[in-house]
Amino acid sequence: MVSFYDNWRFFVEDETILVMLVQQYAGKHGITFSSKHLDDPEKKAQLITLIQESLAGKRGPVTDDDLV
Repeated sequence: MVSFYDNWRFFVEDETILVMLVQQYAGKHGITFSSKHLDDPEKKAQLITLIQESLAGKRGPVTDDDLV
């Protein structure tokens, strides 16, 4: 049961961080990518990295082309 709780807590924390990043990003650039990428764990990880880089000023807006 502890393993389930640890995994559930990690998932919730991960999703909370993602929502916060997307809200900050959308406030700066609007939504410039398709939400379908959030269903794929690999694309989601890539998207998080690209959003962080964009918010830090290291790149411009994230588009679907960046995730292909």
